[in-house]
Amino acid sequence: MIDRRHRILSNYIFRSLILLVVVPGCQQISAAQGLFNASSIFIDGADVFVAGDVTNEGTLSNNGTIAFSGDWKSRGPYSGTGVLKATGSKSQRISHFNQDVHTLIVQGWGTKYIRGEMNITNELHLIEGIVEVSSGDELRLAGAAVIFGGSSDSYVDGPLTQEGTGYKFFPLGKNGTYAPIEYLDVRGEGSEYSVAFFDHAPGVQVEDAIVRKGLCWMRTDRRGNFGGSAVSVDYGQVFSEGPEKMIMLTGTGWDDPFLIISDVHQSPETNKLSTTIDIHAPIIMLGEISTLWNGSDFYFPNALSPNAVNVENRKAKIFGERLSADNFHFTVFNRWGAVVYETSSLDSMKDNGWDGISQGGEQLLAGAYPYKLTGLDKFGKKFEKKGIITIVY
Repeated sequence: MIDRRHRILSNYIFRSLILLVVVPGCQQISAAQGLFNASSIFIDGADVFVAGDVTNEGTLSNNGTIAFSGDWKSRGPYSGTGVLKATGSKSQRISHFNQDVHTLIVQGWGTKYIRGEMNITNELHLIEGIVEVSSGDELRLAGAAVIFGGSSDSYVDGPLTQEGTGYKFFPLGKNGTYAPIEYLDVRGEGSEYSVAFFDHAPGVQVEDAIVRKGLCWMRTDRRGNFGGSAVSVDYGQVFSEGPEKMIMLTGTGWDDPFLIISDVHQSPETNKLSTTIDIHAPIIMLGEISTLWNGSDFYFPNALSPNAVNVENRKAKIFGERLSADNFHFTVFNRWGAVVYETSSLDSMKDNGWDGISQGGEQLLAGAYPYKLTGLDKFGKKFEKKGIITIVY
């Protein structure tokens, strides 16, 4: 922690150095202990490196480059056509409080956490490091701004917001999967929209097949009119073993029917699938199509322990997307064949599960209890499973 006297002195010295940047040969300046500004700093044509945090509570005019390895917080007025460069090898928080930044460069392997709202007016460069945008925060690019880079080493995890029409590139990813999407020619008027990527999309039924292993991009319209666009997605990281099984879908919500996009061009050279028609719906999904179920589509454990340290082990839940809620029934019996618990709610068994308590509200004794589970799968075919669930204390 820097005390008040040290912070003011450091700021004063740093401002004195800044006055020299217009002098020939003085093009690089370093601040070894971070930078706190409570008055005014003007940077003109210089490269400034701050080994630590930058806090601006005064006025900061940047027409050069400010590289910083710590956190960035600018509550005071910020202006200029300069560059901000986040270079930390550890995580960095970037808080710009809904002000404009001309150019942002992401370099250094640490994750960069966007806090609040940040507006980029000219360029975003992704070189090294993940940019994470959480719910409630926003990274926004103006209509004329462009994006350079993007890879499995550097992408945006969370919603990325852009405005305007024409070509728009979204270098998105999650959990090490780089999954960019390109909107090839956005139409509309006054539109602003964010796109987020999800790598664990639920199984979706289309016609007589199930689509699983899905990559999903979800668009959220913030204002104006999004008039549609052809899109292009990269399938190389996930489907390189069998691209012939890929299918591209579009939908308006997870509870509504999805449609197959049949007008698609596949490019083995670039590992991209591109639509030849405009897409208007907010969800785009790329998945693997199959008429057969596999083990990951349904799972039910064979034991539960009411006193388990891990709360997830205290209940037996149904996992997977195979079953339909129609005609579902789950029954548990004791050793004499009497019913001790039953439910007809698939949602309850997926969300809450069974905790070993009888229909009358009593905790059952340790032991093996036969069960029977019946229902329909999402193709409308009968599904039945019998087994033993063991209660362990």
